[in-house]
Amino acid sequence: MLNKEMLVVDVVEKFPCTEEVFKKYEEKAGNCIMCSHLFNTLEAVSRDYGLDLEQFMQDLEQSIKKGERVIF
Repeated sequence: MLNKEMLVVDVVEKFPCTEEVFKKYEEKAGNCIMCSHLFNTLEAVSRDYGLDLEQFMQDLEQSIKKGERVIF
């Protein structure tokens, strides 16, 4: 469903339920990911903040499975 090359803005737009995951990771990052990295890839966010990319992606995927996809 997701891949590491997706932009944060695209993920949040397609899957609004992921916003909570980004907020959770902001505590670890010490910064608002959606403010400072909105147009960066998930991989870049993970790299820039020293996050475990695999876990980050799993948490986002799990959020999507629980939430609903918005189709425009």
